[in-house]
Amino acid sequence: MDLSDFLFEKNIKIIKENIDKDGVLNEIASLAATDPSEQKNVFKKLKDREDLGSTGFGNGIAIPHCALDNIDEFIVGIIIVLNGIDFDSLDKEPTKVFVFIIAPEKKRNHHIRFLSAISGILKQEQAVNEMLSEKTPTAVLESFLRYSLPSATNKKESKEFNLLHIYCQLEEKFDEIMGIITEVSECDISVIEGNNAGKYIHAMPLFAKFWGDESQGFQRIITTVLPKTNTNDILRKINNIIDKLPERTGVMVYMQTIDYINGNLNV
Repeated sequence: MDLSDFLFEKNIKIIKENIDKDGVLNEIASLAATDPSEQKNVFKKLKDREDLGSTGFGNGIAIPHCALDNIDEFIVGIIIVLNGIDFDSLDKEPTKVFVFIIAPEKKRNHHIRFLSAISGILKQEQAVNEMLSEKTPTAVLESFLRYSLPSATNKKESKEFNLLHIYCQLEEKFDEIMGIITEVSECDISVIEGNNAGKYIHAMPLFAKFWGDESQGFQRIITTVLPKTNTNDILRKINNIIDKLPERTGVMVYMQTIDYINGNLNV
């Protein structure tokens, strides 16, 4: 599934006047639904999601989203509020760019993929700046899609895939790496909980004095199958994390080519 298949100009709006948080949620509801009763339902669902925690993630961006059990397809849209508003953002700064998702309840996996893909676009400062500078919904749409990753839409049997293993011993980097991987619309991910080798070496009398309890720390192995067309971009982003680590230690990645693949995994 590709964002461009669900994001249309009619669901994009640029707001110049002053507005508040509820006003933005109402605007989203009016773009997503034409029936007044359904608009109220969408607004309530969005409001309920915000009550769990703001979808304003800082740096002037937010991704309001909710799921409905009475729709079959995604509704994706963009609202630009030029003056910015208080959206209870994590950094307490005004929010200007809102990319919303109204998802079918039964398509949870795709909902997660879309959230990650949108987050990946909005993390690019140049993409946000371009969107804010545009004057029309058409231009906003073009700017947004320009920064999206290409989506693999053909069946797995007709494509080439790679297998990445990412070993992560740094808890503060795990979420960042997972965010990078889930930006890819067609990938399968598994996470294995593990332990540093020090845990087992510590139990060996010969080496006991060299390792303490701290050696039994965080470790997870992320295994992901993704199209070859996306591999270089993902590797570049992960390598950028590794290169900034002291002695490049705490995260390791390696890649294998897949000769055969069949089936899918749930997120």
